[in-house]
Amino acid sequence: MNIRLAVLTALLATASVTSAGQSNLAGEAVKNIHGLESVESRTFNESSLYGYIDGGAELYLEYGFDTLVVTELVHEGRDIKIEAYRMKDPEAAFGIFSVSRFRCNGGAALTRYICRSAYQLQFCKGPFYVSIINDTGTEADQKTSGEIAAGMIEYITEPPFDPGSFFSEGVDEETMKGAVLVRGPLGIYNGIPSLSDQLGHAGDFSALMIRKGQNTVASVRFNSEQSAELFLRSTSAVNHPLNSDSTVSVISTRHIIITF
Repeated sequence: MNIRLAVLTALLATASVTSAGQSNLAGEAVKNIHGLESVESRTFNESSLYGYIDGGAELYLEYGFDTLVVTELVHEGRDIKIEAYRMKDPEAAFGIFSVSRFRCNGGAALTRYICRSAYQLQFCKGPFYVSIINDTGTEADQKTSGEIAAGMIEYITEPPFDPGSFFSEGVDEETMKGAVLVRGPLGIYNGIPSLSDQLGHAGDFSALMIRKGQNTVASVRFNSEQSAELFLRSTSAVNHPLNSDSTVSVISTRHIIITF
């Protein structure tokens, strides 16, 4: 059996708890990559995720985590690791991406939401958030990471996250480069810690936060009318808890927009 066939076979034979689609995603990513020497895949579910990221599992669970497949490759003597997180929905995938990206460099726009640095390539599409990490930061390993990402992106048929459900007028591409989506206090703390005091007491919501000039605008969708009512009641009860310059606009019984 040649090395490429062996690699593909190994990747497709990941643990049974993962979906067939997610296993194939890893296989499609590497089947055309030359110079592979070895491969190892592990699968994690909600209960076993703590064994992989003990200090950070709660954040993924807060957003809505399904399955993680970690694939470790040796490519021409160098290590590359692929972390493919399947989240509950595209919103959750973008949320994790939004609080994880850091100091993104340029490069080809393989998909709408992508972030490159010398040692890491991150992207999200559909329900997947993917992190590809290399050990050297060299141009060669960055190129290989891009080839792996391109293969995965091609195989994901679901569309990327659409901010239109938060802002009906849409959000332009440049603004989305700094947008943060949170679903609870951990997401707020990791994404925009300065707003923890303002939104940290809220619950049962998703919020997309963007910058408009000097202001932060948070479009908050609550999962129930009761949660929205509780938040608005607490806002009124303590007399401007957000800050003196903030405004709250009620869009519907479960949707508000806060400008800080």
